[in-house]
Amino acid sequence: MRQSAEGHRLRQETLRLLAQVEKQGLDIAEAYRSGDGVSAEVKDFRRFIEKVDHFNVFIDLVEERLPGFEDDKRAALTRHLVDIRWRIVIVEVDTTQIFLVRIGETHKPWPLGSREFLQRRLGRLGEISEYYDRFGEQYRLTPLSEVMLRAVEELLKQQIERAPALTNFSDQSARYAVSTGDFVKPENMVLRLDPGSRRRTAERLPLPRRDPPPFRIKEMDGRFYAERDGIVAVSEICRNANVTLDQLAVRMGVSRPSLVLMLNGNDPMSRPFMEQLQSFLDKNGPPQH
Repeated sequence: MRQSAEGHRLRQETLRLLAQVEKQGLDIAEAYRSGDGVSAEVKDFRRFIEKVDHFNVFIDLVEERLPGFEDDKRAALTRHLVDIRWRIVIVEVDTTQIFLVRIGETHKPWPLGSREFLQRRLGRLGEISEYYDRFGEQYRLTPLSEVMLRAVEELLKQQIERAPALTNFSDQSARYAVSTGDFVKPENMVLRLDPGSRRRTAERLPLPRRDPPPFRIKEMDGRFYAERDGIVAVSEICRNANVTLDQLAVRMGVSRPSLVLMLNGNDPMSRPFMEQLQSFLDKNGPPQH
């Protein structure tokens, strides 16, 4: 009976995740339909890719939970997820092409580290081709235009040649000089005026250490749930401890997406996991008064 109740709860959580996936897919499709929302700014291109990556993380999480459903339901959900994923793939490839054309037309230099970003986009085309080879015929997916794929591939290769890598900037100053009108946001500075010499000296302000909001956990049926937005508290403690969420996930023995779901209260935590997490927070958080 308890196993049946647990299975029902997990299926309900899966369906809630599926609703999030559907909403994210619709948001992406609506925001970038027919080139709408596409600018000539690299930061907007990166923001688009982050949205697509976030969508794919959530759709992976739903697929991982499908074995908890009966065969017929699992088959229907699998088909539904493949269809949603492929629709966003079409948007991803088409929108990437438009971004690359518009960014290329500006002739502005790519930011430092853009080569790695663009190379990942090139590798992504290979992943998309492999996905279609696996599922295209089985689920009758609409094939992507070979002409468009080759065009995107060529655009990426052209921009990779222009984009600086993270470790290759010693000889790039002339080639990628910042033109007039391009501004770099300065670090926090405070100016002091020396009354004797009238010279200004600048001191760099240290980043303030902020006390994170409290991280609260509630127990339900022997499982532990973080209160919503618990990730804010944990992320702040991680920042103060110079630990990334990826590193924390490795310490906890889970994937980053699973950790994020638990910290947001979407997935339950076991008692050992909760105690290990609380130990990390107590050790690295602000002193208790």
